[in-house]
Amino acid sequence: MAQGNSNKALSRRYFHEIMNQANKETAYEILSPDFVFTLPTHPEPFHGPDGFLGLIEMLHGAFPDFYIDPQDMVADGDWVATRWLGGGTHTGGPLLTVKGNVEATGNFFQIDGMTWHTIKDGKIVESIGHEDTLGLMLQLGVLPPQEGAPAPTTPAENEALVARYFGDIMSEGKLEVIEEILDPLFAFIIPTQPEPISGYDAFRGFVLYLRNAFPDIKFTVLRQMAEGNKVASRWQIEGTHQGEFLGAPATGNHIKDFGIDIFTIRHGKIVSVHVNENDFGLMQQLGVIPA
Repeated sequence: MAQGNSNKALSRRYFHEIMNQANKETAYEILSPDFVFTLPTHPEPFHGPDGFLGLIEMLHGAFPDFYIDPQDMVADGDWVATRWLGGGTHTGGPLLTVKGNVEATGNFFQIDGMTWHTIKDGKIVESIGHEDTLGLMLQLGVLPPQEGAPAPTTPAENEALVARYFGDIMSEGKLEVIEEILDPLFAFIIPTQPEPISGYDAFRGFVLYLRNAFPDIKFTVLRQMAEGNKVASRWQIEGTHQGEFLGAPATGNHIKDFGIDIFTIRHGKIVSVHVNENDFGLMQQLGVIPA
């Protein structure tokens, strides 16, 4: 456990200090002199801290706001695997690729990726990267969208989708709207559920469960903003506890809770919503936790 935690800390420094800040001192400190970085889209690996820093400098030159945010980490022995989100706006120099240079497009991109680190004697000796290069090229406009693919929605259209999510589905229980505005692979992620609620049937079941517990539940959006294919909403709910919820039997109590959702929209459908709410306060209002 101790080794895993120290290796994760080293990997976090790799992302935050080298990838995001282009910190040369950190690169020489935590990368082995024999460090090797490989990426499937680059036939030749990058060797040593200097070779890797050349790549980092190119990325920051092309994308002045370049970032990578680690999301999940798994560590065992000498290995750390990390899932991350990365992005930036192509307003700088050319993006150098094996197929030629891509001049600045002015477009923003965000993609998923994963990195596998090998760590020996407190140094990262190998970094294997995998990323959504196709998504990167599509978002930069280098590759044309697939034939028949819907045009990207605007922030205003995305906010309209979210308004229907809160109003039609969550507040009014119109289950027929689910297939109209949600992607078939829609995922609802919330800390009170051990696994994401995925797909139409599972989400219908969750909405019915929620409305059975609080038949008069009402969602009110307090703040909202949209950027690219994301919408962030801060909301409050009110309702009366008339049925079992998270193990708490009906109390008849009137509850009021607050939360924030971040929606991802693709091809005119909501593909995911990440939820975080005041679940501790809610459990107090349901009498599960003493006030």
